[in-house]
Amino acid sequence: MTTNVLVPLPGFVLPPDLPWRIRFIEQVEDHLRTMQAQGHFRPPRFFGYYFRDGNPVAVSGNWTVALEPDPVLSPVPRDLDRLTCGQFPITAQAGEDPAYLLIHDRRDGACWLWGFSYGFRFVTATDPLLTDDSGT
Repeated sequence: MTTNVLVPLPGFVLPPDLPWRIRFIEQVEDHLRTMQAQGHFRPPRFFGYYFRDGNPVAVSGNWTVALEPDPVLSPVPRDLDRLTCGQFPITAQAGEDPAYLLIHDRRDGACWLWGFSYGFRFVTATDPLLTDDSGT
């Protein structure tokens, strides 16, 4: 397990409307319609992104969505490798999790990297955690 490392990425920003551009919101809404669910998906402030077998995956709330390759997201792993000298990968092979998750703040487009398990827990949290890491 990756340690709880939060890596700031000053100057590395993504468009605040990225979840709409990459069709994350549309895919969630389509799935909700298929399930005949009442209401709509209310996008949270934070989204997470990583790549599995070269394909982008987006995570937020209860949703993890495998995305089609997209010109906005495709250069992200290469750009992050160059920016961090390859120290914080957001890519993995099938069946594996990457070491880090790219966290995206929709409010201002700011991004940072967080150890995958911690970042995943952060972007999927819908309720306050009742325990700390020690299980107490």
